[in-house]
Amino acid sequence: MTRRRASPYRDERGAGLIALPWAVLACLTFLTLAVQIAVYFYSTSVLTAVGHDATRRAAFGGGPAAVADAERWLRSSIGPSVDIEQLRWSTTGETVALELAARPPSVLIDAAALIGLRNIERRFEVRRELARFAGSP
Repeated sequence: MTRRRASPYRDERGAGLIALPWAVLACLTFLTLAVQIAVYFYSTSVLTAVGHDATRRAAFGGGPAAVADAERWLRSSIGPSVDIEQLRWSTTGETVALELAARPPSVLIDAAALIGLRNIERRFEVRRELARFAGSP
């Protein structure tokens, strides 16, 4: 018959019940933070792509009506999840520029304020080009 040795950890029995909730809380906190960062990067990517396309539409449309149509298209493409704080168009004879500032959506808590991901600011500039056909000067 073999004798069982006494465990040196006998007095720590049940200690996992105290550490488990803290470990779960830490895991959920890091998971929420990771999701918030992913949402921020996704919002930045969408805003950059849509802003560039809207500026291109306004530049090749030619005129104030094209800028209004491009702005309407931009707002409908972004949707209600991203809050646009500033949208400023400037046009010259050769270029169309768009300055865009927006606030990304927040997941559960305002973690964006904690880690500095509060605003997305972008500037787009597209040069107007006129089509030249054969035989035109």
